[in-house]
Amino acid sequence: MSMRTFLINMAEVHHQLGLISHDEFWERREVALWLSEDNEVRSDPRVILGEDAKLVEDSNEDFGENASVISKISNGKGGPSENDENWIEFLCLGVWVFTKSDPDSYPSVPHGHHNSQNKKWPKLNPYTGRVFKAKHQEDISNRLSKKQMKMIWQDEKFKSFCREMVVWYQEQYPYFEFSIRRPLCMPRW
Repeated sequence: MSMRTFLINMAEVHHQLGLISHDEFWERREVALWLSEDNEVRSDPRVILGEDAKLVEDSNEDFGENASVISKISNGKGGPSENDENWIEFLCLGVWVFTKSDPDSYPSVPHGHHNSQNKKWPKLNPYTGRVFKAKHQEDISNRLSKKQMKMIWQDEKFKSFCREMVVWYQEQYPYFEFSIRRPLCMPRW
């Protein structure tokens, strides 16, 4: 399954479940096309008229090509509850904390919290690279670049985490239905 297909399928699932709006669905679709190798969408679809696209593209690009984007993996004791064996978190791109047992679905499942899973905002939607400082309030200056998005979706630790999140989410929310046949199959670039 290609990355583009995976991202579009996940957007469809989230839209069908009512987790994202129609506009968010179309934006995720455009971002998936933008990230794909055939690059059907030539410019960054997240840029709105009047924004400084160069600022977004050049921000936070200090990770090496072969370096893992995941660091500081923690699990088991020490999490939100001392007895929570299913708790796991990792630091992505040096600032985004992803937590496996995070039931919150905004802005996406999974999503990252800036520097600490205990901080409610800002949050990262890894499907679109958008960062939100509050609900429906994007912080444009902290968007992930195309390079960073490709890096996180190529990282095996990130994909492994996503698989764990899907399993955990299915166990906790059994009525949550994925529209793809194999939701544990992660995309390949």
